[in-house]
Amino acid sequence: MDPDVEAVALDTITIVLYGLAGLAIGAVVSIVLSAIVRLIIRRNPSWEVVPRHLRLAHRIFLMLLGTGLGVAYATRPTAYNAAPEWRPVFMQVFVIAVIFAGAFVLARGIRAVQDLLTGRAQGDEETPHFRRIKTQMQVVSRVLIAVVWLCALAGALLTFEQFRAVGASLLASAGVLSIVAGLAAQSSLANVFAGMQIAFSDALRVGDLVVVEGEMGSIEEITLTYVVVQTWDDRRWIVPSNYFTTKKFENWTRREAKLLGTVELDLDWLVPVEAVRVELTRIVRASDLWDGRSANLQVTEATGGTVRLRAVVSAATSGQLWDLRCYVREELIAWIQEHAVYALPRTRLEPETTTAPPFEEREEFVAQVLSDWEEEKSDDNTALLPVPEDVFRPRPATADAREARSWIKAIRDQRAAMHPDHSPTPTESAEPAAEVTDPGSSKSPEARLYSGSPEAVERDRKMQGPGPADMAEREQTAIRRLQNKPTESDD
Repeated sequence: MDPDVEAVALDTITIVLYGLAGLAIGAVVSIVLSAIVRLIIRRNPSWEVVPRHLRLAHRIFLMLLGTGLGVAYATRPTAYNAAPEWRPVFMQVFVIAVIFAGAFVLARGIRAVQDLLTGRAQGDEETPHFRRIKTQMQVVSRVLIAVVWLCALAGALLTFEQFRAVGASLLASAGVLSIVAGLAAQSSLANVFAGMQIAFSDALRVGDLVVVEGEMGSIEEITLTYVVVQTWDDRRWIVPSNYFTTKKFENWTRREAKLLGTVELDLDWLVPVEAVRVELTRIVRASDLWDGRSANLQVTEATGGTVRLRAVVSAATSGQLWDLRCYVREELIAWIQEHAVYALPRTRLEPETTTAPPFEEREEFVAQVLSDWEEEKSDDNTALLPVPEDVFRPRPATADAREARSWIKAIRDQRAAMHPDHSPTPTESAEPAAEVTDPGSSKSPEARLYSGSPEAVERDRKMQGPGPADMAEREQTAIRRLQNKPTESDD
């Protein structure tokens, strides 16, 4: 056999053996580290998430490092043998591989730390600070991972002579390049800084219920550049992070999840408001959606041919509030159709029965009214007398209700006398207002969107927002900020 061929074969076998030896050493070190970690986990089970993230990454790194070092040692130049011609290329590839393998280990380590900090509250979303920690760790981990891979890419490029020369020239013109890069990446950088601001300012947390561009949804994920909003119908809105720092939005769970909602009905002027108010109370008391805080009815408008009744009800969550509003609206409509048909909105056309007096008589009437008013003011000697407290005390609601019923009855009697051929107007029930109707029972799953079925309950859970502990923590933070706020006297 040719001596040169034999020497090359021996050198190749030697290099392979050294490489395999380094691979074996790396595998042994990896196994030893895994055993040590398992011993630590037995004493502290919460660390179990760490090896799950780092198992593959650290094995690749150690075995690659051992193999590369073995080959590098076998091909080193000695007094008897020169280094192979391919050794510089191998060393460059080896360094690049080690850089990226190390970056992989660091990235997985960051993920492990994130899961370690948030995993202690896994499955218990009501734990205080859990949502805030989860939100902040999502942003911080993404920033650190991006920095790690960016540094790995820069380190790999710097192994080439050409890129080192380019890097020196870039550093020489860093001022101009920074301006150009800043202008080019202005939008992206704004989103990155906005994401960090959202995470650490506590203006928004994962699970908060928000209204964005008229759409309600819960915060599902917060990243460096965008926020994922999940709507009630399972759509996902991808909203840029700087939207939440530059534009206004509604956060329904900033301090607490309890909400008030309105139900508006346009009815006829003959509507028995007091009876409707009693029926509203009866409806909400019969519903499991009402949290017992508020159930009010007011007349908010009386223009044109109708009056507007506004019912204000309360619920513990937004989903329950939506179902409660729909339930109250449905029950009130059914009650009016059954007990107060005359209150349904209608358009009236009546003939003109009153003629206006001549212009001279109207002028005399105005002058007479002004003259009588002047005499009353001159004869008024009670302006400086103390006013009793009960003067402005509101009359009992029952008296108002009786007066309204008698007035409505008089109008109906007058109309019946004017139009005897027409069917009589429905009369009011002789029973008291408190016995107007039976408790509502519209609790079928088809009548609800956020309760009544497993899917609806899951939808309501997503729209509940943070738990009571998070709300209490936010409330305490707000109180501390108010207490620590400097006053003018301190200046």
